[in-house]
Amino acid sequence: MAQALRIHACVASLAVAACSSAGDLGNGATDMGSTSVASTSSASSETPTTATASSETPTSDAPTSDATSKPSTGPGDPSATSSGPGSSTTDNDGTTGEDGTTGPVGPVGSIGCGMQAPASGSLEIEVQGQQGKYIVSLPPGYDPMTPYPLGFAFHGRNRTGPDCQNGDCAGFQSVMQDQAVLVYMTSLGGTGWEGDGERELNVEFFTRVLDSLGAGACIDESRVFVAGTSSGAHFVNILGCRFGDRLLAIAPVAGYLPEKDNCVGDVAALVLHGFKDPHVPLANGEEAREFWRSRAGCSDQTAPPIAEVHAAVEAAPETHACAAYQGCTPGLPVVWCEHSEGGYDDSTHGWPLFGGQQIWAFVQAL
Repeated sequence: MAQALRIHACVASLAVAACSSAGDLGNGATDMGSTSVASTSSASSETPTTATASSETPTSDAPTSDATSKPSTGPGDPSATSSGPGSSTTDNDGTTGEDGTTGPVGPVGSIGCGMQAPASGSLEIEVQGQQGKYIVSLPPGYDPMTPYPLGFAFHGRNRTGPDCQNGDCAGFQSVMQDQAVLVYMTSLGGTGWEGDGERELNVEFFTRVLDSLGAGACIDESRVFVAGTSSGAHFVNILGCRFGDRLLAIAPVAGYLPEKDNCVGDVAALVLHGFKDPHVPLANGEEAREFWRSRAGCSDQTAPPIAEVHAAVEAAPETHACAAYQGCTPGLPVVWCEHSEGGYDDSTHGWPLFGGQQIWAFVQAL
């Protein structure tokens, strides 16, 4: 069964990173040559030590909200020509593969293209009278005429944007830093993103930062994606519902589904969850997975079967495996990954070491 699982997962191109080594490889390196589905890794040295995971547990059924804000997908091709700010295009025709991925259609440059390099590092922006703190990471040699993918990573409860950048969100910075503009916000209104007094304030915070970067940096507006862990993952599911017309993809890591009504647009979804998470149970991640699968029009069949993925992960610690849903709407793949890596308090709750590499491989395949 293990051999069959390895073969199936490598055939499922949207789960391509499931055929790569686990871990935060650093320096933007990836290892796409391995054919193992359940990759081994050592326990994370980046596990948060000051947060208590129990505070991340969903508090209640979340109220629904009005959706407020997806352009077509396409890779941010550095060779794209530009006739002026906000007008970057390519001559490539968009194509759709049998696996649901889309071919090159050219980047959609934001109005910030052509302007001088924007501010980066630790920044602040006013949100309802409060100062929202966030970090912007620009690729080395940032080119104001090249539309870059834009990725947000959201920390867990009782953590911060710097914590996420420096290790809590393993691999997000090291794997993507040379090819994308990356953002790490610190939540407002409380210690997390989605709770009482937090949600609407943080949605506005996200909107302000997203709009600010589009206006001041050269962003490929067709390649904006969000990822987050625990409370940050709950928030990512909210953003996937409310901003489906502005986001290309979402990647909730150990999250539940706070909102599912009045959603706008649709997103590709990579859903990651620890197989034995005591703080956000596996069933919560499965509910989110099924929601995004349904919206993407996927069948209930996966390659490899999810039962095989679960069995492989359950059989060995510090491993992971992924399954790609079949028959999804072109451009809207849904992939499910389970892992047995140690996270918060040595449980499988939290962002695993392979997370950043898996997310970037998923985004690049779109």
